[in-house]
Formats: sequence, C-alpha cells, structure tokens
Amino acid sequence: MSSAKNQVTSDTAQDTLARKSEAANLISGGRLVAKALKAEGVDTIFTLCGGHIIDIYDGCIDEGIRIVDVRHEQVAAHAADAYARQTGRLGCVVTTAGPGCTNAMTGIATAFRSESPVLHIGGQGALNQHKMGSLQDLPHVDMMSPITKFAAGVRSTERIADMISMAARE
Repeated sequence: MSSAKNQVTSDTAQDTLARKSEAANLISGGRLVAKALKAEGVDTIFTLCGGHIIDIYDGCIDEGIRIVDVRHEQVAAHAADAYARQTGRLGCVVTTAGPGCTNAMTGIATAFRSESPVLHIGGQGALNQHKMGSLQDLPHVDMMSPITKFAAGVRSTERIADMISMAARE
C-alpha cells in the first residue's frame, strides 16, 4: 500500500514539474500587451488595479514600464491625456472590464475631442463567457467606438501585438 501511495505522489510531482516546464515556455496575454506597449514607446501606464488586467502589470514590471495606480479610472484616463499633451508621446490608460471601462469614458472622450494620442486598453472577461452575464461583461467596444479613432476587441492572444500597433497608429 505504501509503495502505491509513493508512486502516486511521485507521478503527481512529475506531472506538476512537466506542466511547469511547459508553462515556462508560454507567455500570458498580459505580458504580450506589455511587450507591445514597450514596442510602441510607452513608458508609463495610468490605471486602477483590477482583476482582468493583473497580468498586464506583471508584464509592465518585466518591461520596465512605470505603473501609475490612481483612485478612479476617470483619473487614469485624464492623466493619460495630460501625459500625452505634455510629452507629445502616446498616453496609455489601462482599465479593468465593465465599470473600469465605463468610468474611463469621460477622460477618453476628452482626449478624443482634443486629439490627444491616448491608447485605452480595457480588460475583458473570458471569451467563452461573453454575453452570458459573466463578471463585468459589457459591450466595451460598442461603447468606445463613438469616442475613439479605433476600437476593437482582441479575440486571440496571437493578435495582441498587431491590435496595439494598429490602435497606436490611428
């Protein structure tokens, strides 16, 4: 009996190590976002911490992108606008899904009307739960389209870099 138990423990440990080894070769969508932001010259993001965007923060730390955490998403959007106006560089606001995106709308609209180069990245829930009442699931792209030059959802991690590149060039 004890030898069977030891075998199970050993197999479980081997499985865990194998999974960790495979996972070490993968990169999260959030880290891809940070790499794409760095490639576009972004050195600072303005944000309010939220669950849908945590991996982006990890990537920003890895890429040396400064994270300015504020108290409200509207402040983050206005700060990104002010940063863009003062530096002439791309301002970047990162918000969580749902109320994070809706709270940023006034600042995004201000940047749009002022023609400030501001990129808004809004988190989203799991795609397999879209339009099923998942946490903070709202039609973000539809809401942002009238107040941005480019609004799109990213349906696969493979598209993250080119979507950020397209948005930054609008």
